[in-house]
Amino acid sequence: MNPIQSILILGGGSAGFLTALALRARFPDIPLTLLRSPELGIIGVGEGTFAYVPKHLHGYLGIDPGEFHAEARPTWKLGTRFEWGKRERFFYTFDNQVDFRVDGLPRANGYYCFDDFDDASVHASLMREGKAFRRQADGSPHLDHSFGYHIENELFVAYLEKVARRRNVEILDGTVAEVAKSAAGVESLLLEDGRRLAADFFVDCSGFRSVLLGETLGVPFTPFTSTLYCDRAVVGGWNRGPDEPILPYTTSETMDSGWCWRIEHPEKVIRGYVYGSAFISDDAADGEFRRKNPKVASTRIVKFKAGAYQKLWVGNVMAIGNSSGFVEPLEATAIAFVCSQSKALADSLYHNDLVVSEVLRDAVNRIFDDGWNNIREFLGVHYRFNDRLDTPFWKACRSDVDLGEAEAIVEYYRAHGPSPLMRHVLERRMDMFSLEGFYTMLVGLKVPFENRHRPSESELARWERFRAANQREAKVGLTVAEAMSVIRLPEWSWNPEFYSMFRPE
Repeated sequence: MNPIQSILILGGGSAGFLTALALRARFPDIPLTLLRSPELGIIGVGEGTFAYVPKHLHGYLGIDPGEFHAEARPTWKLGTRFEWGKRERFFYTFDNQVDFRVDGLPRANGYYCFDDFDDASVHASLMREGKAFRRQADGSPHLDHSFGYHIENELFVAYLEKVARRRNVEILDGTVAEVAKSAAGVESLLLEDGRRLAADFFVDCSGFRSVLLGETLGVPFTPFTSTLYCDRAVVGGWNRGPDEPILPYTTSETMDSGWCWRIEHPEKVIRGYVYGSAFISDDAADGEFRRKNPKVASTRIVKFKAGAYQKLWVGNVMAIGNSSGFVEPLEATAIAFVCSQSKALADSLYHNDLVVSEVLRDAVNRIFDDGWNNIREFLGVHYRFNDRLDTPFWKACRSDVDLGEAEAIVEYYRAHGPSPLMRHVLERRMDMFSLEGFYTMLVGLKVPFENRHRPSESELARWERFRAANQREAKVGLTVAEAMSVIRLPEWSWNPEFYSMFRPE
C-alpha cells in the first residue's frame, strides 16, 4: 500500500474548510485542494455549538481566539434553556450539575436537585441570571472550557477560508459534471469547464447531495425515522433591539409539532421551528411560528432527512458533515461532529504515515456509526419524555420513539436514580454527551425514579449553601455584552496556554 500524496476536498462550506484545517494541522506540506461550487450558497441559519468546538478550533486547529472573535464575531453559549416538559424551564449546561458530587454530600447532585433544578451548578446560575461569565477581582471574565459558541455561518466560513488560504490550501471554484471511478473508489472529478482534478484521496463535504459517497459509490443511507420525526424547519429572525440582551444560551421551546430554537448573534436573533411534516403543513407551521414570534419578517422552509450512510469511509473516499449524515439541530451537534470526523481522519492518516488499510477504515466506520446512534438515541430521550403538550406529534413521540441502546440508561435511571454506576455503559461508545447529558435531560424532564434519596437536615443545609454560592457568583457575573467589551479592549490578550492541552499530540 502506497502512502497518500495528494488530497482533494469536495465542498466549500464549514465542513470543507474545517476538514482542510484539520489536515493542515497534521500535514503542513501535503498537496491539499478544496473545490467549491459557485452555485451553492451557505445555509445561513446560524448555529450553536457545544464546548468541544472552541477547544478544537483554538487548540487542535491553532486558530487565534482574538482574531476569531474579531472577525467571526461569535457569542458565547453556556448551554441550552429548555422550555420542555413539566418544569417552566430548565438549563442544560456544559459544566456538570447532575453527575457530580458536592464535597460533604454522600450522593451525586442529581439526587438533590430533582424537585428544584435551579442553581445546581455555577453555569446554571449564570444562565438563569442572563450572565456569560463569573467576574474576576479585576472585573475581567473568568474563562474556563465549559462554553460553546453561537456562530453566523457566513462569517464563520469566510473566516475559515481566510485561515485556509494562509495555510496554503489551494481553493478552486467549479462544478462537478462527472466523477470517474477507479478500483480504489474515485479517480478524478471532471468539471463543467473541462478541467479534470485527480488526487490519491477524496473527502466528500458536498452536503446533503453526498456526491461521492452516496451518488457515486452508492453507499446505503439509513433513516432515523423511528426516533426522529422532524424533517423540516421554518426559519426567520429579526434585528436585535437596543434593549434586547444577548442571552448566553440557546433556547429550545416546545411547539405543537416540534420545537423552536433561538440563536443569539450580536446584532440579530435567529429563530427556527423544527417540525414533522406528517403532523403539520408548511403553511400551518409558518403560521404557528409567526404567531409566537411576531417580530419575524420573512421566513423560508428548509427540508432535511435525518439519518446516516452506513459507512462514511469507503475506499479512498471519506464523507464528513452532511454528506455522511444529518440529525436535526436539537443539541447543536453538526459542527462538533464535523470537528470529530475531520480530526479522526487527520489523526488516522498521521499515525499511519498516510497509509490506509481496510482495518483502519473499518475502525473509523465503527466509531462514527456508534457516534450517529449515540446522537439519535440522546435526542430520542428529549422527545420520549416531553409531556408539555398533548398534541398528536407529542403523543406519538411519547408512545413510539425508539431509544435504541439508551433504553438501558433510562431503565437503570428509573430503578436507581441518577447513579454514576451507569457510566461504564457509555464508556464503551463514542459518546458526545456522557452520563451527565442523559441524566440532565431525565432529571430536567422530571422522569420519576424509585430509589429517591431522603437527605438529612445537614445534607440539605450543605446543598443549599452550595446553591447559594452559585447564586452569589452569578449575580455579579458579566453579561455577554460586558464580556465582549472587555475582550475587545486593546490591553486584553488571550493566555497562549489556555488551549494548549487540546493541541495535536
